[in-house]
Formats: sequence, structure tokens, C-alpha cells
Amino acid sequence: MAPWPLPALIAVCQLALWPGIVLARGDSVDPGRATAAAAVVALTAVALSWRRRSPVAVTAAVATGITLGQVILPGQVFLAPGDALSVLSAADLVALFSVAVLRSRRTTVLVLAGLLLWQAGLPALSGGFTGDYPFDLLLTLGGYVLVAAGGRVRRRWVADRAAAARRLTEAEQARREAAAAERRRLARELHDVTAHHLTSIVVNASAAQFLGDRRPELRAEALDFAARTGRDTLTDLRRLVAILPSGQDEPAAPGPSPADLADDFRQLGQLVTVETTGDPPPAVAAALHAIAREALTNTLRYAPGGTVRLRQTYGPAGAELLVEDDGAASAPTTTLGGGRGVTGMRERAEALGGTLRAGPRSPHGWRVHAVLPAATPAPLRLSRWLRSDSVLDACLALLTLVLPLAGLAVSVDEDGLGATPAGLILLALAAHSVPLLWRRQHPWWVLAAVTSSAWLGPLLVATQVVPDGGSWLFLFGLGADLAAVYAVAARGARPGLTWLAPVASTVSTAFAVSILAVLEPPAAGDPAPDGLLMIVFLTAVLVVFAGALLAVPLGACWLAGRAARRRRQRRADREEGAVAVAAAQAEVHTRDERARVAAGLRDAVLDPAARVPRAADEADLPAVLDSARETLAAMRALLDGLETRAVQEVPSSPSG
Repeated sequence: MAPWPLPALIAVCQLALWPGIVLARGDSVDPGRATAAAAVVALTAVALSWRRRSPVAVTAAVATGITLGQVILPGQVFLAPGDALSVLSAADLVALFSVAVLRSRRTTVLVLAGLLLWQAGLPALSGGFTGDYPFDLLLTLGGYVLVAAGGRVRRRWVADRAAAARRLTEAEQARREAAAAERRRLARELHDVTAHHLTSIVVNASAAQFLGDRRPELRAEALDFAARTGRDTLTDLRRLVAILPSGQDEPAAPGPSPADLADDFRQLGQLVTVETTGDPPPAVAAALHAIAREALTNTLRYAPGGTVRLRQTYGPAGAELLVEDDGAASAPTTTLGGGRGVTGMRERAEALGGTLRAGPRSPHGWRVHAVLPAATPAPLRLSRWLRSDSVLDACLALLTLVLPLAGLAVSVDEDGLGATPAGLILLALAAHSVPLLWRRQHPWWVLAAVTSSAWLGPLLVATQVVPDGGSWLFLFGLGADLAAVYAVAARGARPGLTWLAPVASTVSTAFAVSILAVLEPPAAGDPAPDGLLMIVFLTAVLVVFAGALLAVPLGACWLAGRAARRRRQRRADREEGAVAVAAAQAEVHTRDERARVAAGLRDAVLDPAARVPRAADEADLPAVLDSARETLAAMRALLDGLETRAVQEVPSSPSG
């Protein structure tokens, strides 16, 4: 709704109310005072129409307008029958609601406190404080708290709808980019599986060939390394081919520690120093291991024999990894790289919300620096009793006590009800309403507690704790039963059985009310029921009559709760159903891409990878070197094909 209709309605109703008040009081009309009052109403309405942009400032302006109106038109402003500003005085509630919807909880509490202080001092403008001042102030506080809590609930509802729309947008985006995202992920995984092992085989075999005349023992070491590492690589590739089409992912393992990883590279001729601090969680450790392995593999390719420093730290601020080298100590083997290592490392860091920088360091060498933030701690939540839903439930429980407490006050003042009976009656009434505080979490148990506590009244009357004529005090507790039935219909488990709630409540309450009526002594001149049979008959008649009367409001509350449940369910189906459809389509695209990659591995990569350990077992070092390079080339061609398809593919439009 546009922001101006409600302020306009308030202004029109307020201006239309004045002539009737003037005529009813017989007051003379002061043109200047009337004009000033009309101007205050108009300006207040104009200010209220800006409540969505500056709700706090608008609240202050509204309070100022009502105060000026109080000065211009003397009279009690708040909740006074026939008050000249009774319509305009609702503007501060509208402004407070906007503050609760649009601003933080802290701001809402501060504005609410400011309004309460303002209302506390406002009666001074109308001639002082009356005996009803404490009650009026308490009622003001209750109204403000109720409005603020309603605004916070509305804020959360709007946030939930926005979050649902955002989830749908993200799901649609993921559906359109599912295949490309899966290709990038698979390229990273394939690179991790093969690049380090195959590069190590090539480096070892090349060194053994180059230094074979001077160090013949390197040949046997290179063959043994190629046999072991080749079999490990082949096992990893076959595992990928087996699990990729099914879409099943194995949980990420942290891998060896940085010290063990450094030992592996020291055996390949790298001079690696390690410094570690802290113990990162598994997901972070797995990402750091993959980044460190890729960075060390790159030093093996482009700076073989050089000095490499690896520093990994983890603390409250997050994780940090630094891998840097001083440059090559021998001729680099640059033809082994595929150009995807840095991209894969950066994607791993970004997947955890981190950053990665890779580049040359001064005066020479290369540096890889990754920073992963710590997991965001769960926000500190206030007690459940300070949440807006709980505040509304507390207000509802208090509201169901208003009529019974008013009747109790009348009975104490006029009938001389003693302190002990009054206290027991108060406890019985509270026991009937307090369970409503849990109506959202445990609606069926709340209904049982409310229905059971309705019998406290007949029990107190039957035991003569409540004097004669006091049973009527328990007839105003129906509000708690209505709220409990609504809660079961709206939120109770087993929706198909919620119709039992109004039936059980009607029967139980009808019996309790009928027994109260039977226990009430007859008025002077009325005959008392004679005999047990007559009492039973009278009770049965009263039960039928009371049940017929109670069935209407209790059934209406059940229907209202059912309607609220259906609206909530339809909204959830509409919002989450669309997300589920988009996610299912994304899963289909992802599985198709995994199947294609598995086929590519099976057709082009597995065969040369299998020849590496076979050639090593046959002591054919040149064949080991050729097979390892062929496997790397086949893997590179497969990854190039993935990237080419990602560039050529045009994302489909949203399905709407």
C-alpha cells in the first residue's frame, strides 16, 4: 500500500470528529484555535506519510504534533472517551510500527522508551494527573509493546519473503550455471589427482636419464617411484571413473600434514622448510593441503632444486598459507604445466570465503599467499522470551487475563473478597492463561494444560475456598481456550486430528461452566434442585446449552487456525517448490557433465596412465617418461575440452 492513504484517513477522521465533539460539549468555536489545530493535524499527517523513509524522525514529529494539539485543544489525550485528539493519538502507534519494521531492535527499544516517557509527562499539559494515571500508563506500555512486537514480526516476515526470493534467484542462477560450475570443479579435482603425481614421475625420470652416467642409482629409484606413484594415480583415476556418473562424492580428507607433504617434495630434490601454527578444522585443512600441494608442485616444475619456504598458521582470525621460493637452482621444466594451477588454488580459497594471490617476489622467485577467514560465529541471540513472537504470546496471555482480573478487582472492592480467596483465584486464573506462552512450540500440550486448568474454578467453588457468589469470576477465562484451539489448528502436529481440539475444549468447558452454575446457590426465592437426579438432569441440560453456545466461537477459532495453516503451507510450497525444481534441474545438468567427464577419462586418459606402472615394472625408463607425458597431455586435452565447452555454452533462460 502507498504510504499516504493511512495518514490521510487519520487526518480526515480527526477533522470530521471535531464538529461532533464541539456540538456535544456546547463549546464555542475559536476560529484561530480551530485553524491552528487543523494545521497541526495536516502537518502530522504529512509527516506520517514519510514514515518509511525516516521512521524515527517521523515518530518525533508525530509526538510533537500531538503535543501541540494538546496545547491547542486542552483535554486528556490518551484513551479518554470523547477526547478531541482520539484519532490523531493513534499516529504514534503507526510511527512506532514503522520503526519496528524498518529499524534495528535496539532502535525500536529506544524509540519505545522515548514514547513511554513522553506519554508519562503528557498529562501535565491537561491539568495534572488523575487517579487513573497508573492504569493509563500501564495500558499505554502494553499497547506500545504490542505494536512494537507486531512490527518486529512483520519485519521478520518481510525478511523471510526476501530470503525466499533470493534463494529462488540463486537456485535459478545455479541451474543455469550448473554444468559450467561442475566442469570447473571437476577440472580442479582432476588436476589435483594427476598433476602432482605425474609431474613427479616426469621430473624423477628426466633427472635419472640426464644424470644416468654419473649417478646410475637414480635409474632404479626413478623406476621404483614411477611404479608406486603410477599405480596410485591409476587407482585414483579409476575411482573417479567409477563414482562420477553416480554423482556420489567422497568427503574431503585433510591429506598429509604440511610436514609430511614437505618430506614428499624433499625426496624429489626440493629444499623445503616448514613452519606451522594451530590446528585448522578438516575443511580448512583440506583446502590448505590442496593449495600447498599445488604450490609445491609448481616449484618442482619451474624452480627445481630451489629453496622453498612453507608457512601455515591458524588462529581466531582464520588461516594463512605462504609458499615462496628463491627461483630455480636448475633448468625449469616449463612444458609440464597446464596453466590451471593458480586458478584452481584461487577457486579453493574463494570457496571458503578467502583470497589467494600468486606472483613473482622480489628480487626473484615466486610467492603464493592464501588467506582463509575463520568461520563466522553464530550471532548471539537474546533470550527466547525477548523475541517478538514471545512478546506477542505474553501480550496474548495478559489479554486473556484482563476481564477475569477486572472482575476480581470488582469482587474485592464491592463484595469484600478476602485476600486468601483472591490470591487463590488469581493463581487459578494465571494457571489458565500462562500456558499460552508455549502455544507455538507445544500447541497440543498447551491445549491440554488450558483445558485441565479450567477445572480449577469448580474445584475451588466445590471446596468452598471461593465464597458464595464468586463462581462468576471463572466465566471470563474463555479467551485462553480460544487461543489454545487456534494454536492447535494453526501449528499442531497431525493436522488431520486438530478437529479434536474444539470438540475437547467445548465438552470440557461446557461441563466446567455447568458445574459452576449448579454449585452457585440459588437466588432468594428460587427453588433449589431437589435430589441427585434433578441435579444430574439440570447439569445435563446446562451442558447441552453451554456446549451449543461455546461450539460457535471455538469452531470459528479452529477454522481460522486451519486457514492460517493453509496459507502458510501454500506460501512454503510456492517458495520452496520453485527452489526444489531449480535444484533438481541443476542436479540433472551436473550429473550429465560428470558422466561426460567420466567417459573422457575412460576413453583418453586411463590407457596411457596404465602404461606408466607397467613400463616401470619392465624397467623401461624412456617408456615411463613417454607414458607419463602422454597421460599429462591427454589430461590437458580433456581439461581444454571442458573449458572450450564452458565458453561455447550459452546459459538457458530461467524457466519462470
